[in-house]
Amino acid sequence: MFLHSENGVAMGAAPSPKVDGAAQRPYNSLVYGRYSVRFKADVLPGFKLAWLLWPDSKQWPQDGEIDFPEGDLSKVIYAAVHGVENGVHDNEVLRPNVPFGDWHTATTEWRADGIEFFLDGKSLGVSRRFTPTKPMHYILQTESCSPTCPLPETQGHVLVDWVAIWAPS
Repeated sequence: MFLHSENGVAMGAAPSPKVDGAAQRPYNSLVYGRYSVRFKADVLPGFKLAWLLWPDSKQWPQDGEIDFPEGDLSKVIYAAVHGVENGVHDNEVLRPNVPFGDWHTATTEWRADGIEFFLDGKSLGVSRRFTPTKPMHYILQTESCSPTCPLPETQGHVLVDWVAIWAPS
């Protein structure tokens, strides 16, 4: 993905991997599964990854959201799980304190008993607070201006070597 600005507008991308030759959205809908991606992101202030599992229902935050890897490309990678507690949106964040800029493999294991995150093969921990139970689909959402926009001359790449998705057996 080539991240840059055109006519003062920061450009992003949000590809969604297809599973089993799916022809219509959502392309990779599952309840539970393992999602892994090998990537390298240039250090680009103002651009951000929020590669996520998004509810097919589009009912957010009630039906949850799982983000990994997430973060401003000039800072560090983290994982987040969103949900509702006492009628209010809340989230849980796991922070490995690893910067963007090198090759990494990010893996999310979404199970009925929680969500475990791995970065480069090392577990960051298990989130059990907001484990979704409804179908979700995987999107490589690459965006900008959260919270600050990139300078117009900021440009670089996010490289994706591979994406793998496993359905529960």
